[in-house]
Amino acid sequence: MMKTIKMVLLVLLLLAVAWITPQVIRNPGMIQLELLGYQIQMTAVAAGILLLLLVLGMALLYGLLKTPGKAIKHLSANHSRKQFARGLLALSEGKWAQAEKLLLASVKKSPTPELSYMAAARAAVAQNDLARAEEHLDQAEAVIDNPLTVDLTRCEIWIKSGQAERAMPLLQTILKSYPNNPRAVHLLTQASQMTEDWQLLADTIPKAEKLALISHQQSNQLKKEVTMARFEASQTAEEVEAIWSDLNKKQQAKYSHAFCEHGIRVGAYQAVTSHIEKAQKYHFDEQLVRYWSQLPYNLNHRLKVAEKWLVQHPKKTSVLLCNAQLHMAKKQWDKAESLLLEVLKQEPSQEVNQWLGLVYQEQNQPDKALSHFKASAVPNNQAIAVIEEEN
Repeated sequence: MMKTIKMVLLVLLLLAVAWITPQVIRNPGMIQLELLGYQIQMTAVAAGILLLLLVLGMALLYGLLKTPGKAIKHLSANHSRKQFARGLLALSEGKWAQAEKLLLASVKKSPTPELSYMAAARAAVAQNDLARAEEHLDQAEAVIDNPLTVDLTRCEIWIKSGQAERAMPLLQTILKSYPNNPRAVHLLTQASQMTEDWQLLADTIPKAEKLALISHQQSNQLKKEVTMARFEASQTAEEVEAIWSDLNKKQQAKYSHAFCEHGIRVGAYQAVTSHIEKAQKYHFDEQLVRYWSQLPYNLNHRLKVAEKWLVQHPKKTSVLLCNAQLHMAKKQWDKAESLLLEVLKQEPSQEVNQWLGLVYQEQNQPDKALSHFKASAVPNNQAIAVIEEEN
């Protein structure tokens, strides 16, 4: 379409020239000038050509007059570029002081002084002079229209110097204006890890993966670390339950043990009880049985549920131990004794001997109690031998 329009315009222009040219030749027009007593006459066409030549001559003269200045400026800029290149080379070689000096010297005639200042700031950081580095960044910010690059460099320097908490507010401000800036997202990921702001890190990971800053595998690993860190950092039952509610069903199955462990630690007994009882109906987990025995909550109900598990899994050591511990808590020593002896036959251990010693002590059977207490003090593979010797 554009080619057609251009062709039409060219044809129209040629037709216009073909029509005007004969008219100008037949009646070229005359221009008469009087200058210092002289009369000058010429055709309008000749006057136009002379005027055009005069303008071109003045432009050429102006260009010639500016040539020396341009040459000097070009040489200065070239010298500045060489200093900048030498400064970057020194920076890469670890010659920090030399690099900073060259980079600052390259600022004077550089077309991009902000780059020299930012590189000089990195050299100052390498010399452990953060104050001087920030001065260089301030100078860079003063000569640049958009401070984004300088701000990102400032945040990077803060993070590398162990001051991630200073970088966090600035990075969040940057991301409000540039929500998909990859460097800002990457730096925020690092800063949130260093400051242990796990919720912020969890919110940042999906964007980092979307921008291809981390792989899907790295994203999953980070999410796992974040979830575990949030559980470990929790201090109240409300915090643990909030973390748990943020997880979907698939994730809850993965972090079931962590929820129970930390829920018991902070006192979220009712939530842990409800979870274990529900989870065991779908998939029996022996580790959940161990957590069930650790709960200092609703003893009668827990014993009732544990007895149902014993009917369903009469040979599982974890279920036998759980029932034994709950009977001990209710001071039902005979039932606890029979269950612990059954466990001792299947999997003898120092722990089981310790509990049996306590049971016999409560039953006023000091000899048996002493025997099992002795067995609990030796490695598991020698425990049976100690008991047999005593008997």
